[in-house]
Amino acid sequence: MCLYFIYFFIVIVYRADFMTKSIVLPVAASVISPVSSATLSPRHVLSALSLACLASHAAAAPVEGALPSLTFTTTATKTATPVKNTIAQTTVIDEEALQRFQGQSVLDVLRGQAGFYVTQSGGDGSMGSIRVRGYKNTDVLVLIDGIRYSSVSFGGSNLNLIPADQVDRIEILYGASGSSLYGADAMGGVIQVFTKGQNAQQSNTALTLGAGTQNSYKAQVSNQLVTNTSTISLSSGYEKTDGINATKNAIGANTDKDSFESKNVSLLVKHQLNNQVNMGITGLYAQSTTDYDSDSYDSNWDKTPFAQTYGDYKNGAVSGFVNYQNNQLTSTLKYGQSFDKSTSYDGTTPQGGTYDTKQNQANLQLTYQLPAGSLIGGVEHLKQSLTSNSTYSKDSRTIKSGFVGYQLYQPTYDFQAQLRTDDNSEYGNQTTYNIGAAYRILPDLRLGASYATGFKAPSFYDAFAVNPAWNYIGNPNLKAETSNNTEVFVEYSNALTTTRLTAYQSDINDRITTEKLANSSYSTTVNRNESEIKGLSLTSDWTLNNTLFGLNYTNQRIEDTNQGIVTEDASIAENIGLAYIGYKQPSFDIRAESQYTGKRVDGYTKAELDSYTLLNLSANYYMTPNLTINTRLNNLTGKEYETVYGYNQKGINAFVSATYKWF
Repeated sequence: MCLYFIYFFIVIVYRADFMTKSIVLPVAASVISPVSSATLSPRHVLSALSLACLASHAAAAPVEGALPSLTFTTTATKTATPVKNTIAQTTVIDEEALQRFQGQSVLDVLRGQAGFYVTQSGGDGSMGSIRVRGYKNTDVLVLIDGIRYSSVSFGGSNLNLIPADQVDRIEILYGASGSSLYGADAMGGVIQVFTKGQNAQQSNTALTLGAGTQNSYKAQVSNQLVTNTSTISLSSGYEKTDGINATKNAIGANTDKDSFESKNVSLLVKHQLNNQVNMGITGLYAQSTTDYDSDSYDSNWDKTPFAQTYGDYKNGAVSGFVNYQNNQLTSTLKYGQSFDKSTSYDGTTPQGGTYDTKQNQANLQLTYQLPAGSLIGGVEHLKQSLTSNSTYSKDSRTIKSGFVGYQLYQPTYDFQAQLRTDDNSEYGNQTTYNIGAAYRILPDLRLGASYATGFKAPSFYDAFAVNPAWNYIGNPNLKAETSNNTEVFVEYSNALTTTRLTAYQSDINDRITTEKLANSSYSTTVNRNESEIKGLSLTSDWTLNNTLFGLNYTNQRIEDTNQGIVTEDASIAENIGLAYIGYKQPSFDIRAESQYTGKRVDGYTKAELDSYTLLNLSANYYMTPNLTINTRLNNLTGKEYETVYGYNQKGINAFVSATYKWF
């Protein structure tokens, strides 16, 4: 197994130059060896891996302390916490659930999750966005292995470009309690993506091949080496599709199909030095190209198409960490970088419009076990930078942060409190806090409530952009948006079901909006709006023998106040929901689901978008202990619908893949 892994790693190292030169080597140098990244070569890495294999060629065993991914969360509290003890609403999507999304993106995984509304300007790889509990994409913080991942220029995260096949699990923390843990941009929640191999239990090599409609193809090779002290996981994938015609022909646009191609790789290396210290590196990288129908709108919202329009993208994150743990103290030191680089080519920028954003983050976290509960604290340093061929008055900023919290989990009650301060080089200090408690009035019945404050810093485009082509200039005097958030819930949980009803309200101040400058053709951004979000969320999952069924439903409403005038924001659906039923046997499992999205208004054109219901079917067939067949059939009825005005979505589509594992 080790020899095969080394051979496979050689192929990847020498054919994936971006990993060796840009990701793996610098982190490996800083975490594992005193040798500088400039002197660390592929040969050094291979030598280290060879020695590790030879030194630990004992029979594979599960990594000590591995946690069942559906029962624990780290995102909601920054420590490994049973989901049943979290106060804020939390969802964990584990490796088994992710099998239903082979050949799809993280954005596809989030469709149908409670409180999520996903928009996309076309098919695979096209621009996508999420709204969570009424909050915009820029109000939801995304982490990859604990490192911030987003576009520094415009805000928001390109989850449509992150392949689900390179992911071990996804954790979702709803609401603003994440602000006191992670800082800015978490008013709507936190989504954390963990790279493949985090929960590897035994050594294996796997090959996956898949094909589907729109001439979609996928290939992936992964290798996981697990010993008593170490885990090495390396996965490399390729996917391509002809896609669909993104824009509707009726309004005049390009009529060709818009293809998507992605080359991606993930890496995880963990090693237990002794009973108290472990260390490692993680990396996730996706390089993709998306064809799209670029156009300009006239006053009647008709389109003029541009030819030869496409975008090149490089996205991902890399990090290194060292953990120390004894009976009372756990400490974690982590350093990482996320990157989001895009170059788009269309009729307006034939030379290409480039946005290259990076976030370098270092943090130290300490957790101390008290006689009752635990005390958590830490410090962080974040540098955000931007390189673009567009004009920005500033191209970097730094944020220094400190946080402290207390957590107590008991058989009858749970308590959590956090306080965090962020010192932004452009916007000064912001302090956020969260306090929440839950009480079990019966062994299976829990009541709880929480209150949290949050904030969102202006994006570089909001504050520093100068764009004559769009008659736009940023406003460096913007203030951060702030919010006050209340959540109450009742939860019933036992071996058969977990059912939760959550009511929430958010009051948002200093909303950033765009306005015309006086006596000028230019627009700028100002702190003008105030918003109020009210919602009710119901989630219920049941397991009866071999049958699984459940639903989620969200009712929500947003009101905006601008200059004393109150208007209802109809850009989100008032009602969204999903119902499913599944059946599981040792040799197969099957799941059918119905997803509903109510009427809403397109945020840009203000056109009304019809409600729609999608029917999806997925199944896994375990042919042998080594061979698994995955199938999915989405939009069974071929429903025509829009999530963005003027852009098509996939009709009926199917995908089949086969995975063979050598243990």
